Amino acid sequence: MRFLLLIYISFTAQAEYRAFELVIVNPSTGQEQVVTSTLDPNQYRHFYPVKPEERVTYRSTWMCRGNTSWYKSICQNPKKN
Repeated sequence: MRFLLLIYISFTAQAEYRAFELVIVNPSTGQEQVVTSTLDPNQYRHFYPVKPEERVTYRSTWMCRGNTSWYKSICQNPKKN
């Protein structure tokens, strides 16, 4: 019986992940770049080339529900709709 319960739960479970709208600012040039990512500002700096003087902050964050596979695009920010 427990086995059947575990199978039922695994098929009905929903996955989710957090998405971030990041702002990368270079204070010396004033350049600003907006990026949507599943990485928070600290993680983003470690995975992508960001100059030491650039500041990475987030402007918005939201939850994406459902399929979290590698090749799926990040869901739209519901606050902008």
